[in-house]
Amino acid sequence: MVTAEVTISREQLLSLNHPMELVGIDWQTYEDISEELGESRAVQLIYRKGFLTIMPVTEIHELLIVLLERMIGFVSVATRTNIIPTGKATLRSKRRDYGVEPDLSYFVSKADIHQIKNYVPKELELAPDIVGEIDIHHPSDDKFEIYAEFGISEFWQYNGEKLKIFKLQSNNKYAEIERSEEIPILTSAVLTEFLKRGQTEQQFTVLSDFQNWLNVEASA
Repeated sequence: MVTAEVTISREQLLSLNHPMELVGIDWQTYEDISEELGESRAVQLIYRKGFLTIMPVTEIHELLIVLLERMIGFVSVATRTNIIPTGKATLRSKRRDYGVEPDLSYFVSKADIHQIKNYVPKELELAPDIVGEIDIHHPSDDKFEIYAEFGISEFWQYNGEKLKIFKLQSNNKYAEIERSEEIPILTSAVLTEFLKRGQTEQQFTVLSDFQNWLNVEASA
């Protein structure tokens, strides 16, 4: 593989309004770009065996992430389940030659053994149980391979019309399921309903209605 010399500036990367893919990027260059951009930024990075995709994010993308995060927080309290949100924390494995930043991530089954870190490990030590992607403008289908390689139990993917829940199978492939096995109170249909409403209605109203639904379900 020929290693590319990246000459684009940090300011240019942060001002992208469409995805950019760089080819022939070695692991060290990927790490250097990630560190140069820092944690708080308006783009996300996906690294797959020499290919680096840089993706900008939009307000609707961030709004739906926040809405889903708040819904999961309500579920944690209502069901008294230890659900640890790890957000967009970078998942990186030099050995596998993969690096990715999910829109959301959670430890559920492994919550009791997870140790919060204040740094990004060069080698993924413990994968989250759930990752989520909001695909309003750009599909995340290229992440199935990465998340399967990392052994992530569930991959939630929302395309603006439907939230699909995928479960990792014994053949290391994902299969769509209707109800989360990590958070059984949540189904594809329920999550889809409230996320779709979140695109047109005030978030306060959507969250209030979700809490009402949740209280009924949790007490049933």
